[in-house]
Amino acid sequence: MSQSIFLISGGAFFTLICLILLGLSLHQNKFRLLNGVLCNLALLSGGVTLIVAIEATQIQWLNTVLLVVLVIIMLPLLILYTLLGVLLLWNAFTVWQKESHTLGNMLTLALGLLVTIVLPLLRTLDHDLFPQNSVTLYTTFVVPILAYLAFWFLAFITSFVLTRLYRPRYNQDYIIILGAGLLNGDQVSPLLASRIQRALDFAQSQQAKTGSYPWLVFSGGQGRDETVPEGIAMKKYALAHGALADKCLAEKKSKNTYENMAFSKQILTDLQVNLNRGLFSTSDYHTFRAAGYARYVGLQIDGIGAKTSNFFIPNAFIREYIALMANHKKAHVIMLTLILLVSLTSFVVGNGIQLF
Repeated sequence: MSQSIFLISGGAFFTLICLILLGLSLHQNKFRLLNGVLCNLALLSGGVTLIVAIEATQIQWLNTVLLVVLVIIMLPLLILYTLLGVLLLWNAFTVWQKESHTLGNMLTLALGLLVTIVLPLLRTLDHDLFPQNSVTLYTTFVVPILAYLAFWFLAFITSFVLTRLYRPRYNQDYIIILGAGLLNGDQVSPLLASRIQRALDFAQSQQAKTGSYPWLVFSGGQGRDETVPEGIAMKKYALAHGALADKCLAEKKSKNTYENMAFSKQILTDLQVNLNRGLFSTSDYHTFRAAGYARYVGLQIDGIGAKTSNFFIPNAFIREYIALMANHKKAHVIMLTLILLVSLTSFVVGNGIQLF
């Protein structure tokens, strides 16, 4: 009983610390992976602590309720894990039918093939090459790397969910709308139209509630296959859909999200707009990474996201996750190198291999 009390009190204390740190982190910056890490740790610690506490009570009906809840939670996760490869390949087929056949749109296909073919093949080779109960290549090298990548992916998903709980106030002085490429050289694509409409909806709602209409900065330069800058095409589309002409600005030089933020900031600075009272509008899956670029150029603003088509969500999130990992590639390369060194040591020692 004393051991259970120690585990419960220790778990509760650790959970409380994680929640306090999460609150402080969210207050400082809603858009960072640390929030997801702290939230996941709090959920895991709190869940384990609750299970230990219920078990310690030895109340039959309470233990039965716990078992039912665990089954309700774990069963869908087990089904998802079992069918993950098939679901990814099915999604890849859907994306192939509805989207362009670019490398960025084939991520679920690559991951599906990895899950259904490559990993099972590696496990089979491991089983054939190494005797039973030995330390295998798969368990010492592949599993730790997959666990590391899964850890950060879950942190990203949780961080994104936390940002979706945020509702901006209707007191904004400006909204930066991020470009996303044009169709046929000068036409706003459905994805870009959704970003513009999200900003227009917010601006119109704010005007209705407060009488104040924010500046709209349509940000996007001209690509190789475009006949006009994205900012110009976006502004034209917005005006045709009810935007106030005297509140619309076009930023026409940017080539990426970083430049969207930096060049738009300069335009707003020239107009002496309060930079602390603004938002940016983009696709919902892109808000997390875009907020990082906003803060990098000195804009402490949050994002509003346009809804993404359901079939494209897995591909979009995988792409954003890869981009986030690439933004911190040096740190992740160092960590993965350390993991590989530990794995190599475990493999050599575990199999009694004599190097010298």
